[in-house]
Parts: sequence; C-alpha cells; structure tokens
Amino acid sequence: MARSKHEPAFIIPPLSVVEVISTDPGWKEMVGLIFRVGYYSKQDGLDCVWLVDDGGTYLQTADQEMIKTHFEVLELSDETDLFGDDRPVIGPRAS
Repeated sequence: MARSKHEPAFIIPPLSVVEVISTDPGWKEMVGLIFRVGYYSKQDGLDCVWLVDDGGTYLQTADQEMIKTHFEVLELSDETDLFGDDRPVIGPRAS
C-alpha cells in the first residue's frame, strides 16, 4: 500500500525528548527548551506533533518536518502506542 503524501515517512514516537535548536524567528525565543512528544490525536493525524512541557501540559504543536529541522532529538522513545489508547496520561516529568 502506498503512503499518503501527507503521511510522514518517519513518525517520532510519543515520550521522545526533544530540544528546540532553531534560530528561525518563530522559534528563536524557545531555543534550549526541552519538551516530550505527546501522544498523537486521531483527529489531528500523525503529522501533528504535540509538545508536552515538564508539567505534563500539552502546549503546542509542530509537524514532523519541523521536528527534523528545528529540534534535536535527545532521547528517542520506544513507545509503540502512537495514540496512547492503552497508556496513562503523560504526567509531570521526573527530575
């Protein structure tokens, strides 16, 4: 089966840890911030990456391409449940 042109070739797994590294004007003030990737929403699709802060709050979104170009992956999760159907809600990040 062919992949949809809107479906990314690589989907960063939920619970992965990413850091903003871009100097793009839209992200410049966020350089150095660290987020976890949240669970995907069936409504939003797999190209809508939710960024979760240390408190467990889903703050904003990026697409898969933005993750590749504006973020560094610090930890790649081995989570396989992309939508978190059988997983607990992402809580605060342990220190």
